[in-house]
Amino acid sequence: MQDPAGTGAAPADPEARTALGAASAGSNRGPAAVTHTPVEESLFQIIRSYHQYAARGGDVETLTLEQLKALLMDNVPRFMESLGRKEPYFISELFRAADKDKDNQISFDEFLDILGRLLRDYHLQYHRRLCARYCAQHGLY
Repeated sequence: MQDPAGTGAAPADPEARTALGAASAGSNRGPAAVTHTPVEESLFQIIRSYHQYAARGGDVETLTLEQLKALLMDNVPRFMESLGRKEPYFISELFRAADKDKDNQISFDEFLDILGRLLRDYHLQYHRRLCARYCAQHGLY
C-alpha cells in the first residue's frame, strides 16, 4: 500500500495503518478491531520518516548523505549527542560503511543497518550506565 504522495512510504494515517495491520494479521474484522502497540507505531514512524526525507529530492526510495544527516539530526539529536556521534564525520562514516553497493545512496535495507549500529551503541551505553549505577549503589567503585 502506498501513501497518497506516491513515495512508497508506509501509510501515515491511522486508517491506513489499521488496514495494513489487519491485512498483515490476516484479520477480516473491521478497522476498529486493530490497535497498534507503541513499538508498531514506532516502526511506522521510522518508515514514514525514511520516506519523508528520501522524498526531498532525487530518488524517493533512497537517501543521500545530506538527507541522512538531516534525518538523524532532526529526529534523534539527543540520541546522537549522547553517543558522542553528532560530528559530521561520524555520519559520513556511517553512510560510507552502510552504502554496500557504493552508489552514494542509502536504500531502506542499508538504512536499517545504520539504525542497527546506532541501537547497538546506545544499548551498550545503557548497560554501562546500569552497571555504573549498580556499582555506585553497592560501593563497588
